[in-house]
Amino acid sequence: MRKVMHKLFMGWQHEKEENWLNEMAAKGWNLVDTSLCRYTFEKSTPGEYQYRLELLEHGAKSQKSKEYIQFMEDTGAEHIATWFNGWAYFRKKVEDGPFELFSDIDSRVAHFKRIQKVLILALICELCAGIAQAFEYAATGMKFSLGIVVFAVVFAIVLVWGIVKIRKQLRRLKEERNIRE
Repeated sequence: MRKVMHKLFMGWQHEKEENWLNEMAAKGWNLVDTSLCRYTFEKSTPGEYQYRLELLEHGAKSQKSKEYIQFMEDTGAEHIATWFNGWAYFRKKVEDGPFELFSDIDSRVAHFKRIQKVLILALICELCAGIAQAFEYAATGMKFSLGIVVFAVVFAIVLVWGIVKIRKQLRRLKEERNIRE
């Protein structure tokens, strides 16, 4: 039996998304495919798998990412899907023991920095698009352009909020690293 669910998680909410996938697995719904806001689950034994997400260091189609995914599979993890040029979804059987993608604080910091970089690039693109549309609106008075400007501003605010959240996480991890040293 399959079930499709639609849910929106932003890039800085990957831990929340991971927790949700693990809650679904605990109820016997195992992720078999995903794309933007769309999750396909298959009914199975409750608590059989544990899920982890990672923004790959290189593009999804790069040789290094393919080698990394193969490495993960060699360790017993199963690669479920990769979308948006790098968000990789892995699962591993609970009976095989703990499943962590990041072995230390530095690897977690590197992961959060990759997410932050993507968010900053998206913010720059959004601001450029918004400014271009603002000039278009000023030149033509087209209401469609004004709508895009408003959307760009709102989305830019959301991205800034995400960047702030990531920076807080990075600060917390760095403080934790300092305490442990």
